[in-house]
Amino acid sequence: MENKPNDGSPNNSQVWGTGLTSVIRATSLAGFESAKPAASILVMAWIGSLVIHAILLTLFLFVTINVGTANVPLESEVIQTLVDEEKKDFNLTNDDEGLNPDQLLNYDLGRIEEFSVPGPVAPMETIGIKEAPDGAMVNVPPPAGLGGSEGQSGGLDTLKPGLANPFGFAGGMRGLNVPGGFGGRSGATRQQLVEEGGGNSKSEAAVAAGLKWLIMHQAPDGHWSLDGFNQHGHCNCTGFGHQNDIAATALGLLPLLAAGETHKNPKAVYGKHVGNALKYLMSKQAKDGNFGGGMYAHGLASIALCEAYGMTSDPTLKGSAQRALNYIRAAQSENGGWRYEPRQSGDTSVTGWQVMALKSGQMAGLEVEDSKNPTFAKATKFLNSVSSSDGSGYGYLGPGPTPTMTAVGLLCRLYLGTGPRNSGIIGGVHYLKQTPPGGSNSIYYYYYATQVLYHVGGPDWDAWNPKMRDLLIAKQDKGLDPKKPHLKGSWSPAGDAHGGAGGRIMTTSLALLTLEVYYRHLPLYHRNLGGDKNMAAN
Repeated sequence: MENKPNDGSPNNSQVWGTGLTSVIRATSLAGFESAKPAASILVMAWIGSLVIHAILLTLFLFVTINVGTANVPLESEVIQTLVDEEKKDFNLTNDDEGLNPDQLLNYDLGRIEEFSVPGPVAPMETIGIKEAPDGAMVNVPPPAGLGGSEGQSGGLDTLKPGLANPFGFAGGMRGLNVPGGFGGRSGATRQQLVEEGGGNSKSEAAVAAGLKWLIMHQAPDGHWSLDGFNQHGHCNCTGFGHQNDIAATALGLLPLLAAGETHKNPKAVYGKHVGNALKYLMSKQAKDGNFGGGMYAHGLASIALCEAYGMTSDPTLKGSAQRALNYIRAAQSENGGWRYEPRQSGDTSVTGWQVMALKSGQMAGLEVEDSKNPTFAKATKFLNSVSSSDGSGYGYLGPGPTPTMTAVGLLCRLYLGTGPRNSGIIGGVHYLKQTPPGGSNSIYYYYYATQVLYHVGGPDWDAWNPKMRDLLIAKQDKGLDPKKPHLKGSWSPAGDAHGGAGGRIMTTSLALLTLEVYYRHLPLYHRNLGGDKNMAAN
């Protein structure tokens, strides 16, 4: 006999007994006459059963016919409703979808409230993380362990949790809820900030397409190249910049981190790519903390390492990030600024990247200054030396203002504690408004100016945002050139003031970071973002 597969159905021994064969035996008709009364009873029972079954069958046919004739539309409506209610696995990395209200959370819990946070559900308690300080609602993976002080264990290649407490202790995760911090980068909070800040599904779809382009042009060892990205993409993409793999790798990383992609998030779409890029940067770092490639590149790489550490509390990153900050502090010039080489008299452009790196490190709980070396006070001294008398304009090496340097100077001032109602900030914003979106050929300018307007908020942001947002969406390559379909999702450096140096990697990175402004950093000052929701819906 052929063996049956083990599909859960009973086998022969279970049905028939252990190895026994059933036997049909013939019986004698003797005694049949004596069984007539019993047979009569059986016949009557059979007749009664037939009558009952006939009635039931008639009723069954009647109901079936009625349903089939009268309720066909109802059946169709039910089927259609079930189809409509079927959940779709939305994903912001799908550039054809963009922002979706059903966006997945970053942890394995269903969304119960409008805002959702990680941890066990306690229906009788207020939603939130127990003993967390007041701050913006966040939707990020639980921190790198709770209850101790050792941080997440296992380094870049493991998701094993550690013991770091994210609240009240220096080091990692501290940068999530602070003003300007990293807590709005994913999940429900990202969605809310996009909607309130004036982003929309088109801007988020543009971000997704841009991230996809970056990933497609990343080298196998994790780095990006300003001048050879086409080799890694195995394509004919154009728009090359100067050789600087440190700067290129940082520029590739920053938009991914801004979108909430980390090497420690098990639901991250590009987590492996982020981890490989971080490894590459750390492998290039010298003992003194220098990544190489000049101070521009070092500042960019330092921001990336500090943000990654602040978002994950991964102790593998802590030493590298701290050494990078130490190098920045040691490279500060006597006049308080930074330039191409350590301790060289500063310029506003390079200084801006170093200040932002130091602030990223500070938000991640790393050491950025002390009483013997007041880094921020010295940086303020430099900003004073290049600003106009009323503080509304900034120059490159001196007070002569330009739109780009003014945007850099104003953002530094905001991060160093100058409030949006300061007369210098108000005057500076008025100056930036004279060069609105479309009035410059520099994505570098747009990157800084957009952040300034975002943190200041109010009517000025309402006027700036839709123009900036829609301009970048319109300029993004849509992949319509059949000879160069691989350009889809990127921004061309042609005609850009700095496109020759940074190339397509730089213009794409800064365009993405500008579109991610809604959630990359939480607002520096408590306010209603004031994003025009009607504009956002368009």
